[in-house]
Amino acid sequence: MFDLDLPAGVGIRWLGKEHILWLLIAAAITLLLCIACARASERGRRRIRCAVCVLILLCEANRQLCLLSAGVWGVYTLPLHLCSMSVFVVLWNCLRGGKLSGELLYCLTMPGAAFALVFPDWLDYPALNLLSIGTFLGHILLVAYPAMSTACGLIRPEARRLPRCFACLFAAAVVMYVFNKLTGANYFFLNSPAPGSPLEWFARFLGNPGYILGFLPILSAVWLILYLPWMRKRRKRKAPDEAEPL
Repeated sequence: MFDLDLPAGVGIRWLGKEHILWLLIAAAITLLLCIACARASERGRRRIRCAVCVLILLCEANRQLCLLSAGVWGVYTLPLHLCSMSVFVVLWNCLRGGKLSGELLYCLTMPGAAFALVFPDWLDYPALNLLSIGTFLGHILLVAYPAMSTACGLIRPEARRLPRCFACLFAAAVVMYVFNKLTGANYFFLNSPAPGSPLEWFARFLGNPGYILGFLPILSAVWLILYLPWMRKRRKRKAPDEAEPL
């Protein structure tokens, strides 16, 4: 059932009806969890976050067990992609909190998981395949967890923490780049671009590994979108104080 040598035509078409349905489900789940978390009491928020964290862990465990049962688990299927690593950041944040873990979830996990949902690399599997369902759901919850934590004020995005987040990402990318070259894996998509993603466009013009530079404008654009509203909001709060006459 989870054999990687699947016949042609059994998977999901990119932006086909099944894929679009999953994207709509992702938007609905994220919105409902944001509303529920924002309206809940402190105890209720804790319960919701813990429940989502457990579901994320179960989705990752499901993926690993599916690959193991198919006999394809190995160096190429380790939990070393950004989204898989984010599972452990979610666990840390749920148990211990922390500004840096929250910032990492907001600026890296949330857009990274959203990117994966739009450009999934698991579409070869049928829509009702357990691995496909679990992977879609896991990525949806990786978007929803930081989104709902931000909605209820438990994550407070600060642009001044972005250099530390970028340093964490760069350090992990360097390690993964070396690991990929030694093993032939493609974690963080540093050996070849994700199929159908904007990175393929950069690869056509910059080649390989030049396309890796494409991460920089993509990340810059994403961070601008994510942080500009917060920067404007803080400026508006300061404006009345600055306008007061001496």
